[in-house]
Formats: sequence, structure tokens, C-alpha cells
Amino acid sequence: MKELMKTTKGKAIAGAICAAVIVGIILAVVLKKDGYRSISVEDVKGTVDVVGERNNGQAYKGQRLYSGDDVTVMEASELVMCADNEKYVYADENTHFVLEASSPKESSRIKIRIDKGSELNVLNAKLGIDDSYEVDTPNSTMSVRGTTFRVTVYMGNDGFVYTLLEVTEGRVLCKLKTRTGTYNGVEKEFGPGESALIRGNDDLSEFVVGEEGQEVRILDYDNLPKANVPRLIALLRKSGIEINDPQYPEGDESGNDDSSANSTGNDITSTSDNSDEADKDEAKPTEHVHAPDDMKTVKEPTCTADGLKQQTCKDCGEVIKEEKIPAKGHVAGEMKIVKDATCTEAGSKQQVCTVCGTVLATEAIPAKGHVPGELTITQQPGCEEHGTTKRFCTVCGEVLEIGDLPPAGHDWQDVYRTESTSTYTNSGAPVTVYTDVYDHSECSRCGARR
Repeated sequence: MKELMKTTKGKAIAGAICAAVIVGIILAVVLKKDGYRSISVEDVKGTVDVVGERNNGQAYKGQRLYSGDDVTVMEASELVMCADNEKYVYADENTHFVLEASSPKESSRIKIRIDKGSELNVLNAKLGIDDSYEVDTPNSTMSVRGTTFRVTVYMGNDGFVYTLLEVTEGRVLCKLKTRTGTYNGVEKEFGPGESALIRGNDDLSEFVVGEEGQEVRILDYDNLPKANVPRLIALLRKSGIEINDPQYPEGDESGNDDSSANSTGNDITSTSDNSDEADKDEAKPTEHVHAPDDMKTVKEPTCTADGLKQQTCKDCGEVIKEEKIPAKGHVAGEMKIVKDATCTEAGSKQQVCTVCGTVLATEAIPAKGHVPGELTITQQPGCEEHGTTKRFCTVCGEVLEIGDLPPAGHDWQDVYRTESTSTYTNSGAPVTVYTDVYDHSECSRCGARR
């Protein structure tokens, strides 16, 4: 080998190897700079199915994931994904999502479309200028630049999809949309320690306000279940929304299952020491008698949605009684013209709710039709040329009728010239005699001659 390297051929081979190594290093740097992206399975427990163009079956550690992969985390299972070596997704059991990502040569653009379950997102570095990271649910889209947050989705048996957003670090922009994908223009940014509860269906998407009527919630994790879906359901029931789900019976939402995927140490459920909890339980009285407070409105009714009144205990704050406030119904205003009718086009008028602006009725206004004016000479006839008349609409000016005027004909006038002759009188004196002699005929209007 040493002898070979001393020869010209050996030196050429060595040069080629060095060049290949340098090109490889440069290519790796360029690809990384241009947003080279890879998504892989960092860890998996239990049963996780991945279905896509290149994957079809049980997930395994180190597996490469691709855009379009459909991922289902089964019961008593967990999945940890890693993207770009710095973005981690921790998916809990009973979670389903579809992965969307840009091609390797483009900037890193990742979207997780989750419609069931819960997943924790940990972005350890800020995104590049052209990068994006979104978590999309049936009723909202979360956009971030670099942060830690959890998204939980639950399909209620009332026809609504419920989403719980919990932010640990950074800021998350939440945009609301209907289940059909239509954004309604409502968006709000949430920071560290803040949460949002969202509900939506095919027609609406809205924030479920907290006890103080605020869209931003500061959750008391000591009094909420640790498991993610039970925590979402507990918040819904606390907000006066009925959830009749046999899997989550009322009063059985402890959900203290520590198997949730929080392996990064970013557990946002604020666990406490078990011995301290035991001491607290021993210090509490065996039976608590509620001291009812006055019924208070926690959600005002709208034209179409019911409101809610609650009665809480003055001492412990627990909700004792709830009453629905019936929807007010629309208040119909007068029919108003929204588009005037013209001579040829129909107009319209609408009746809207004076409270919310919903259109309640629409009526067409028939076209008015033209109003004919008198015939007007728009071009006078000549001696040999035809003239024109027109009839206009007195409202819009449109030409309704065009008429013809026959030529007027020439007005011939004879033109004479004067000629003089010389003669003599009987006495022999010269005399000049003037005589008019016909020369030609001429039209008095156009000047034509004949």
C-alpha cells in the first residue's frame, strides 16, 4: 500500500479521496444551512402504528418518518419524535395525528395535524426566518417560533371538538377555525403559564371562557387531574359544559396516571409530594357542608347560544348548582335596502338582527324598467344624406330607439350674371345697355351647383 501511494496512480487516488471528503463536508453544511430536515422516532413504548407511502406497520426506534405519515399511538403506549435534531414531540396514549413536512431542500416546515389525544411539543431552539412549526387541531391552529407547549384534543358526544392549549415556555399564537377549515379571524397569543380551552364544530369556533369570563386561563394543577384528556374534560365540566362520556364518568377524573409522555422534565402538571398530600387530607374535615353563594352569571346568552348561571360554595368555591340561561333569540330589524334596483337590474333588501348582525331575511327589489323620453334629432338630414333620431331613457340614458330622417333635397336658386352692350341713340350718341343673363343654379343649403 505504501509503495502504491508513492506512485503517480496512488497520489491520484489519495487526491480523489480527499476531494470527496471535502465535497461531502461542504454538501452537509450547505444542506444544513438550507434547512435540511429529518424526522425520526426517538423512542417508542407499546404499540404505535405508522402508515404512509414508505412506512406501514409498527413504529421502531430510529425509524425515519415522512410527510403524510398517519400515526396512531395505542392505549398504554407512547411515542417520542425528533425533528431537525432539536424539535421533540411526546405523544401520549390514545393519540392520533398526521405529519406534514417540507421536502429536505426547502426550509423546515412542520405541521402536526392532531384530532385525538395529547402531545407535548418541545422546541429547543428558535426557528429560522423561513421555518415554521404548527400544531393543527380540528378547531384551531397553534403557531410558534420556539417554545414548549401541550395540545390536547377531545371529541365530545355533543358534536363539538374540544382543544386544550397549555403553554410552559415561550409564546403560542392560537388561530380559531371551524371543523371545515374556515378561519373566523379570531386569534390570541398565550405566554408561559397560560392556557386556553377551545370548542368548535362545522359552524363555529370559540374560546370557552373561565370562571372570571376570561379567555386566558391560569390552571390550578393541584386541583385538576394530571392526565391530559381527563384534565380537559374536568375544565369543560367546570365551565358548565355537559360531558356524558362513559369512558370519563363525572366525579372520576383523577387521571393520576404518571405514564404521560413528559420525559423531558417539562411536566406542566405541577405534581406535589404524596406525603404532603396525605397530611393535607388528614387535616381536612371528614365532611364539608357547602355555604351557597348567590347565583351568578358566568356566561351571557347570545341570540343563538345559551348562557350559564352558577352557584358556588362561599368557602371552597365548588360549583353547587348550575342553570342554563336560554338563548335570547334574534331581534329582527326593519327591512333595509342594501342594493338599489336600476332600470335593468334587480336590487335587494335585507332584514338583520339588531344585536348580532345575522341576516334573517332577504327580498329582491324588481328592476324599475326604462322611462322613455321624446324622440331627439341627433343628426340633421342633409340635402342628400339621411338624418338620425334617438329615444333615450330619462333615468339611465340608455338608447331605446333609433329612427331615420330622409334627405331634405336641394334648394336650387338661379344665379344670373350681368352683361353689357354698347349702342347708339338716333342722334348718334353712344349708350351702354346692361342685361341679366342666366348663368347656373346653386343649392342654398349645401352650395351644390348645376
